Amino acid sequence: MKKAFTMLELIVVILIVAILSLIMIPRFSDGNLREAADQIISHIRYTQHLAMIDDRYDPQVSNWHQERWQIGFWQCAGGNSWYYIVGRDLDQGGGIGNNEAAVNPLDKKRLFVSNACNPNSDQSDQILITEKFGIDNVLFSPSCGANSYIAFDNYGRPYRSTLGAADYDIATAACSITFTTNDGNFSITIEPETGYTHLTAINY
Repeated sequence: MKKAFTMLELIVVILIVAILSLIMIPRFSDGNLREAADQIISHIRYTQHLAMIDDRYDPQVSNWHQERWQIGFWQCAGGNSWYYIVGRDLDQGGGIGNNEAAVNPLDKKRLFVSNACNPNSDQSDQILITEKFGIDNVLFSPSCGANSYIAFDNYGRPYRSTLGAADYDIATAACSITFTTNDGNFSITIEPETGYTHLTAINY
């Protein structure tokens, strides 16, 4: 005699699968958001660490402060994707070049890409946060400054951009950065004075 599922058993299985899907999908989304937040927080803290072990103060150089380690968030050419870079403006040209970028400890590649967002063999693709995590918008609180660069001094204190990548003043209020995806959004805050960086909100 052949054994087969009854209609009632099939309905029960379908209901169980549907319930598990409703429970698990938000967790997968939350996991993606948390992975993105963890990576970005890690690289902000890495920027701060590099600044603390590399004091750029030089009284003989008027614009020495431009050489501080900094992290900047930008849109790729066309404005559809986001990326970030970590580095220092050693030639004081008002921006960071590939040879001025930090090396990612995980893949030993530069945390840099041009705004064409086509990394070459020595550039890390982890910083392409739209491609990797689906981040489609990045918003900065007014206290972050007029530009998307955040720099740190050798005490770990954050500096906000005032006029552009080359001009900074010390942050006096917390800088909050919100990252949005189709799954939800999360906010990262950089505290003044200490530069402590942490996840302050996650919504999915």
